[in-house]
Amino acid sequence: MGLQQQPSVRGALVSVGVNPEIRCNFQFNPSELQDRRTVTYASIGTPGAFVPNRQYAQGGDRTITFSVDLDGTRDGPDGFLTDQNGCITPELNKYRAFVNPRTDNWQQVANSTFASLYTSSQDLKQFVPPPSAVFIYGDMTISCIVTDLSITEKLFDPNLGVLRAKVAITLIEQVDFGNEPTSPPGA
Repeated sequence: MGLQQQPSVRGALVSVGVNPEIRCNFQFNPSELQDRRTVTYASIGTPGAFVPNRQYAQGGDRTITFSVDLDGTRDGPDGFLTDQNGCITPELNKYRAFVNPRTDNWQQVANSTFASLYTSSQDLKQFVPPPSAVFIYGDMTISCIVTDLSITEKLFDPNLGVLRAKVAITLIEQVDFGNEPTSPPGA
């Protein structure tokens, strides 16, 4: 019995609280994913000790970093946006929407900039944080915020429209524990 070809599972980054939602189905899954977790320890000086003792102080961020490739010369997954010339700027704008102020008009971006959505002083009052997101990758489903986005444009058409790019993304997991500080012992 031979191995059967299984349909490929695609990772995704999906917005929370934006209508219509921003959904980036990865055309090509990342080949590497860095999952980093930090914690903080406080140094406690002890007279006569060679090195200080350490006391756990607090948990830290879980940061996930990865890159995805986009190629307008190949078919993308459902929802992969290109313009009439096959350029991927509309798809890149979906990624940009995760680090720009949240707006339901994110699809009406012109020339890779969100400035046109905020042209009047009334619009400027609507500046809000970028949308939260859900990162889906295999068995991982993580509520997060995108903290860093870097786009490297790699291939262009004769009119300098972007045909191929690499998008590097850094996100931080958001966990709702109320983030209430605890009382010190004996308080």
